[in-house]
Amino acid sequence: MNLKTVKAIIFDFDGVIADTVVDIADAVNKTLENFGFTTLPVATVLSFTGDGAVKLLQRALEAADKIEQTSATFRDIYQWYVQYYESHCVAKTVLYPGMENLLELLNIKNIPVAIVSNKPWAVTDAIVKKLNIAHLFATVIGPEQTAHVKPNPEGILLAIKTINEKLAEHHKAPLRLEEVLMVGDSATDIQAGKNAGIKTCAVTGGYGNKEKLRQATPDMELVLASELMVPLGEPDNHE
Repeated sequence: MNLKTVKAIIFDFDGVIADTVVDIADAVNKTLENFGFTTLPVATVLSFTGDGAVKLLQRALEAADKIEQTSATFRDIYQWYVQYYESHCVAKTVLYPGMENLLELLNIKNIPVAIVSNKPWAVTDAIVKKLNIAHLFATVIGPEQTAHVKPNPEGILLAIKTINEKLAEHHKAPLRLEEVLMVGDSATDIQAGKNAGIKTCAVTGGYGNKEKLRQATPDMELVLASELMVPLGEPDNHE
């Protein structure tokens, strides 16, 4: 795939931009403890990720043993999880190697980037701010801004719409779908990109199931998203 035709990139977040799994597992286990359930191994929590926080918590609650009775509803448990995680979201979370350099390069090359994640928006927003990279994104899209999560393309299309609105403010031509690349570590990300009609890049060094990821037939494959530095860092023909 010729990356020289790519004029915007949309990233998934967990397992692509940042290594977040320990903080996610800690937040899930604190939630389980708070509502009278046993805790789960990090690897087990990791296996429940990829489809958003609602599915994550539903799976965790089904897997954990109940040791105390509670009158809390699932909504109560979900809200407690989001609030706790937002307050403890960068205790152990770090950017993947080279990721900040890639984002800065894209900024220098005027290639807008966005995040489309099934993660709660408030948590993603808090993390990018605490890691001092919020200014490098045109927009951050979470499940609260759309009616459907990935693999539905709604979030991706909203991100492209937002980028196009910003381009229009500077009298620049809007993006065409074939000029946008989706970068993710799960089959869900690749399917969402395909459903949106854009190019896709699989990140095999993230959290997603690698077999399912490859079965989704991405247009290209990398171990880490920061490997995009090599082709994108090459001089343009007119430079």
